[in-house]
Amino acid sequence: MMRKNRTAGYLVLGLMVLLLGSWISGAAHQDTALADYNDLIGAWESEKVRESYEISIGLTTLGKPRPMKRHEEDRTQLLVPQHYGNLVGISGNGEASIFWYQDAGGVVRNVVVPQSTKNAVRVELQNTRNFEAKTVRN
Repeated sequence: MMRKNRTAGYLVLGLMVLLLGSWISGAAHQDTALADYNDLIGAWESEKVRESYEISIGLTTLGKPRPMKRHEEDRTQLLVPQHYGNLVGISGNGEASIFWYQDAGGVVRNVVVPQSTKNAVRVELQNTRNFEAKTVRN
Protein backbone atom coordinates (compact mmCIF):
# COMPACT_ATOMS: atom_id res chain seq x y z
CA MET A 1 0.00 0.00 0.00
CA MET A 2 2.83 2.40 0.93
CA ARG A 3 4.64 1.58 -2.32
CA LYS A 4 1.52 2.45 -4.42
CA ASN A 5 1.16 5.83 -2.68
CA ARG A 6 4.84 6.62 -3.24
CA THR A 7 4.58 5.67 -6.93
CA ALA A 8 1.45 7.79 -7.35
CA GLY A 9 3.25 10.69 -5.62
CA TYR A 10 6.20 10.43 -8.01
CA LEU A 11 3.78 10.28 -10.93
CA VAL A 12 1.99 13.45 -9.78
CA LEU A 13 5.32 15.20 -9.14
CA GLY A 14 6.57 14.23 -12.59
CA LEU A 15 3.38 15.51 -14.20
CA MET A 16 3.71 18.82 -12.33
CA VAL A 17 7.32 19.20 -13.49
CA LEU A 18 6.28 18.53 -17.11
CA LEU A 19 3.45 21.07 -16.92
CA LEU A 20 5.73 23.69 -15.37
CA GLY A 21 8.38 23.06 -18.03
CA SER A 22 5.78 23.40 -20.78
CA TRP A 23 4.49 26.66 -19.30
CA ILE A 24 8.03 28.09 -18.99
CA SER A 25 8.82 27.03 -22.56
CA GLY A 26 5.65 28.68 -23.85
CA ALA A 27 6.42 31.91 -21.99
CA ALA A 28 9.97 31.93 -23.37
CA HIS A 29 8.65 31.37 -26.89
CA GLN A 30 6.21 34.27 -26.50
CA ASP A 31 9.02 36.59 -25.37
CA THR A 32 11.08 35.53 -28.39
CA ALA A 33 8.21 36.38 -30.74
CA LEU A 34 7.90 39.83 -29.18
CA ALA A 35 11.67 40.47 -29.29
CA ASP A 36 11.50 41.51 -32.96
CA TYR A 37 9.47 44.54 -31.96
CA ASN A 38 11.37 45.91 -28.95
CA ASP A 39 11.87 49.25 -30.72
CA LEU A 40 8.29 49.54 -31.97
CA ILE A 41 7.11 53.14 -31.59
CA GLY A 42 3.51 54.34 -31.88
CA ALA A 43 1.96 50.90 -32.37
CA TRP A 44 1.36 47.76 -30.35
CA GLU A 45 1.83 44.16 -31.35
CA SER A 46 -1.49 42.37 -31.07
CA GLU A 47 -1.37 38.83 -32.45
CA LYS A 48 -0.32 36.64 -35.36
CA VAL A 49 -2.75 36.56 -38.29
CA ARG A 50 -2.73 33.99 -41.08
CA GLU A 51 -4.04 35.52 -44.30
CA SER A 52 -5.21 33.11 -46.97
CA TYR A 53 -6.18 34.01 -50.53
CA GLU A 54 -6.20 32.84 -54.12
CA ILE A 55 -4.06 34.61 -56.72
CA SER A 56 -2.95 34.09 -60.28
CA ILE A 57 0.81 34.46 -60.72
CA GLY A 58 2.36 34.70 -64.16
CA LEU A 59 1.17 33.87 -67.64
CA THR A 60 0.80 30.64 -69.60
CA THR A 61 2.74 30.08 -72.84
CA LEU A 62 -0.31 31.50 -74.63
CA GLY A 63 -0.03 34.75 -72.66
CA LYS A 64 -3.12 34.13 -70.53
CA PRO A 65 -3.18 34.38 -66.71
CA ARG A 66 -2.32 31.12 -64.94
CA PRO A 67 -5.04 29.43 -62.87
CA MET A 68 -5.45 30.83 -59.36
CA LYS A 69 -3.70 29.02 -56.51
CA ARG A 70 -4.23 29.35 -52.77
CA HIS A 71 -1.48 31.10 -50.83
CA GLU A 72 -1.06 31.76 -47.11
CA GLU A 73 1.12 34.15 -45.18
CA ASP A 74 1.51 34.80 -41.47
CA ARG A 75 1.64 38.43 -40.41
CA THR A 76 2.11 40.18 -37.09
CA GLN A 77 -0.90 42.37 -36.35
CA LEU A 78 0.14 45.87 -35.27
CA LEU A 79 -2.44 48.22 -33.79
CA VAL A 80 -2.15 51.96 -34.36
CA PRO A 81 -4.32 54.34 -32.29
CA GLN A 82 -7.26 55.53 -34.37
CA HIS A 83 -6.77 59.14 -33.28
CA TYR A 84 -3.48 59.24 -35.22
CA GLY A 85 -5.63 59.85 -38.30
CA ASN A 86 -4.97 58.90 -41.91
CA LEU A 87 -1.84 57.32 -43.32
CA VAL A 88 -0.16 60.02 -45.42
CA GLY A 89 3.22 58.48 -46.20
CA ILE A 90 5.73 55.70 -45.62
CA SER A 91 9.49 56.07 -45.42
CA GLY A 92 12.32 54.07 -43.96
CA ASN A 93 15.67 52.44 -44.40
CA GLY A 94 16.92 48.86 -44.62
CA GLU A 95 16.08 48.18 -40.98
CA ALA A 96 12.77 49.91 -40.21
CA SER A 97 9.71 51.40 -41.87
CA ILE A 98 8.16 54.64 -40.70
CA PHE A 99 4.45 55.10 -41.26
CA TRP A 100 3.33 58.75 -41.15
CA TYR A 101 -0.19 59.62 -39.97
CA GLN A 102 -1.98 62.97 -39.92
CA ASP A 103 -5.04 63.70 -37.79
CA ALA A 104 -7.92 66.09 -38.56
CA GLY A 105 -6.11 68.90 -36.72
CA GLY A 106 -3.03 68.59 -38.94
CA VAL A 107 -0.84 66.88 -36.33
CA VAL A 108 1.61 64.42 -37.93
CA ARG A 109 2.74 61.35 -36.00
CA ASN A 110 5.18 58.58 -36.86
CA VAL A 111 4.94 54.85 -36.23
CA VAL A 112 8.29 53.05 -36.36
CA VAL A 113 8.21 49.36 -37.31
CA PRO A 114 11.65 47.77 -36.78
CA GLN A 115 12.78 44.72 -38.78
CA SER A 116 10.08 45.44 -41.37
CA THR A 117 12.32 44.05 -44.11
CA LYS A 118 12.38 40.65 -42.35
CA ASN A 119 8.87 40.39 -40.88
CA ALA A 120 5.46 40.55 -42.51
CA VAL A 121 3.16 42.95 -40.67
CA ARG A 122 -0.45 43.99 -40.90
CA VAL A 123 -1.26 47.48 -39.59
CA GLU A 124 -4.76 48.25 -38.38
CA LEU A 125 -6.27 51.31 -36.72
CA GLN A 126 -7.61 50.61 -33.21
CA ASN A 127 -10.36 52.70 -31.60
CA THR A 128 -9.23 54.99 -28.79
CA ARG A 129 -11.00 57.29 -26.36
CA ASN A 130 -10.25 59.97 -23.78
CA PHE A 131 -7.28 61.26 -25.78
CA GLU A 132 -5.35 64.10 -24.13
CA ALA A 133 -2.21 65.95 -25.21
CA LYS A 134 -0.20 68.03 -22.71
CA THR A 135 2.98 70.00 -23.25
CA VAL A 136 5.75 68.58 -21.07
CA ARG A 137 8.90 70.56 -20.43
CA ASN A 138 12.06 69.44 -18.67
